[in-house]
Amino acid sequence: MVPEWMETIFMHQLGDEYWFNTKDILAHSCSSFGVNKRNDKPSLTAQNMDIPEFYHGFQTVIKISEPNSDKQTMVLTIPGHIGITGMNNKSVSINCNTLMQLDYSKTGLPVSFVVRAVLDKNTQKEALNFINEIPHASGQNYIIGGSEKVYSLECSANKVVEFRPFENAMFTYHTNHPMSNTDFNTSYLAQLEKNDKTIEEGLYECQRIKSFQKRFSENTTNIRIDAIKDVLRSRDNDGNDVVSNNSTYASVIYELSKAPKFIIAPGKPHEQAYIEIDLD
Repeated sequence: MVPEWMETIFMHQLGDEYWFNTKDILAHSCSSFGVNKRNDKPSLTAQNMDIPEFYHGFQTVIKISEPNSDKQTMVLTIPGHIGITGMNNKSVSINCNTLMQLDYSKTGLPVSFVVRAVLDKNTQKEALNFINEIPHASGQNYIIGGSEKVYSLECSANKVVEFRPFENAMFTYHTNHPMSNTDFNTSYLAQLEKNDKTIEEGLYECQRIKSFQKRFSENTTNIRIDAIKDVLRSRDNDGNDVVSNNSTYASVIYELSKAPKFIIAPGKPHEQAYIEIDLD
């Protein structure tokens, strides 16, 4: 018999799985970005982590130093939760965007456990193999960072599909709409039919993705960290669907160099300054 307190703690880890299993198909509003290494400029991954406002005010970063190892990990989380995004000093990082439209499975691995498992890897290749091999509990896009390249993987119960804005793009971005994976769940398809919408139209048009598209295109040749901060701070339209919004719990930037940097704005980045937390 599992003690009730253990069940409660386990349930606390299942934020995305709660949304899927209650059929709240419009939940979440995270925005993520990644750029490959360019000449002497290290690869970068970044994210505005948008979660319900009752979590706000408790921004927490866990620094993990493994015994008998030089491995260190930095994890953004909420109290009592094992982690929602992070990086390690082996230049492996993970950023997450919920894709409520995709199919899910009650026998797959929950998102928070995927996060911690990826951060346990010593190389990006190990992390990518893991993402492609495991069963996924929830529809999710993972931007997996490495020292040379970044990958954006749309994951569902039955598929893992890479998204890149255009062929050979040196960068990628994501919000909460599938752009490559078509393994939709039945609830989403039913909502489309109910609202007389096609798959191409979707239930609504994402405004946040436009903030990335207008700043980063096929003509972009140089991406500095200030440009990434600019898009993460952006409030480009008159509605609520802006990159830095009321649900933004924290904004993180991971510099995946030989001496990786963990950079965080502990709140909405248009209101909070970015600071660096040392791994050492």
